[in-house]
Formats: sequence, C-alpha cells, structure tokens
Amino acid sequence: MKKQIALNTFYTLGIVISVIGLKWAFQNANYPVVALLIATGLFFIYLKIKIVKEVRAGIKEKQNIVNNSAAVKEETN
Repeated sequence: MKKQIALNTFYTLGIVISVIGLKWAFQNANYPVVALLIATGLFFIYLKIKIVKEVRAGIKEKQNIVNNSAAVKEETN
C-alpha cells in the first residue's frame, strides 16, 4: 500500500509539472514541447486512474475478507 501511495504522489507531481510546463511552452510558442507535455500529462493521468482503481479494489477485497471472517465467527458461536 505504501508503494501505491508513493506512486500516486509521483503521478500527481508529474501532472502538476506538465501543467506548469504547458503554461511556459504556450507563452514561448514552443509547440513541440506543448505536444510532449500534453502526452506526458495524459500518460500520468492514465496511470493515476489505474492505480486508484487498484487501491479501491484492494480495499474492497480486504473489507470482504473481514466481513466474511466476522460472519464465520458469528456462526460458530
């Protein structure tokens, strides 16, 4: 879980840096850099969405395990 949190932070930083770079590139009319920053920003957004889905699935899985073990304990009592 710690690894996923660190990756999520890295992806967020990548998105922020891409947006700041986009502003700079537009002001300087450097269009190849604009294209590169748009591509990297979209890639970081894709990775961020993917990792958020993985974390949510992991949390649901852990909740199901806890709920199932609680149900088994109630049945044995």
